[in-house]
Amino acid sequence: MLDDRDYMRRRPEPENTVQTGLKCVYALIAINVMAFVFTIGQRAFAIQELWLSADGIRSGMFWQPLTAMFMHDGIGHIFFNMWGLYIFGGIVAPRLGGKAFLALYMSTGLLGNLLWLATAWNNQMPVVLCGASGAVMAVTAAAAVMAPETPMLLLFIPFPIKLRTMAIVFFALEIVMELSGGQAGVANLVHIVGFIGGYLFIKFFFRREMLWDPLAALGGRRGYRPTPNRNSGAGDASGWTYHRRPDREPDYGPNFSTGSNFGFNGTRVSQRELDYLLDKISRTGINSLTEQELQRLRQAREEMRRN
Repeated sequence: MLDDRDYMRRRPEPENTVQTGLKCVYALIAINVMAFVFTIGQRAFAIQELWLSADGIRSGMFWQPLTAMFMHDGIGHIFFNMWGLYIFGGIVAPRLGGKAFLALYMSTGLLGNLLWLATAWNNQMPVVLCGASGAVMAVTAAAAVMAPETPMLLLFIPFPIKLRTMAIVFFALEIVMELSGGQAGVANLVHIVGFIGGYLFIKFFFRREMLWDPLAALGGRRGYRPTPNRNSGAGDASGWTYHRRPDREPDYGPNFSTGSNFGFNGTRVSQRELDYLLDKISRTGINSLTEQELQRLRQAREEMRRN
């Protein structure tokens, strides 16, 4: 009865998963900001000890691939990285939980730095303009495959675009910049590896969360998608399959109230009320539920277990 819904196949996230995920995002932002403040006025020390360079690794500074993830060269650099982490982390982290989100962030950031180091072993210039960018690109990719239809409004584009479109544009720009030589000190390879790493992390460890697989066409498939249901459709282009969310509030009848006290009469959760809660999660995410709605959702899950 309910398992035909894609958002019931990936059960609503427990409340502690949402909380730990968001706390992890805020903690990472705080660490990055504190590291930036610490290195203000100590640029020479940061370049020699904390930024990533082949000379530093050869000198035994093996911590640099880690510390470089938290280094930023200017207000603009850290602002856009932390803004991206806040926006896209807010989509991904509540679904993965704190531990998994931290694993995504750290593993992709470190992998990007290490691969850059391998390709630039004879390069004398330290890489600074990556900072958290590789990890943030990984989070962006994860958000794109988990919520491809989310509308995004960018400063330089006067109309909303879908998250999947934005991710593809960003990825294409990074490839063009890498092939053209890029900007001195900017490790575009770190960004590219981070993006690919974020996609692979979700594909291999959280495949049930994927609503869009941009590389599916390479394997001759139409793209990964959960079981179709009455509330979703699928894209037609190969490799661009995704679920469409309902565009408007479902109609559950003239007597159905969605006010703050709906359903709180000591009775079992009705099918109509459960439909409303699940469709709301499908459209706007579990964070959009009120505390009372979360209580009713937990009650419904307990009732299903007992039955």
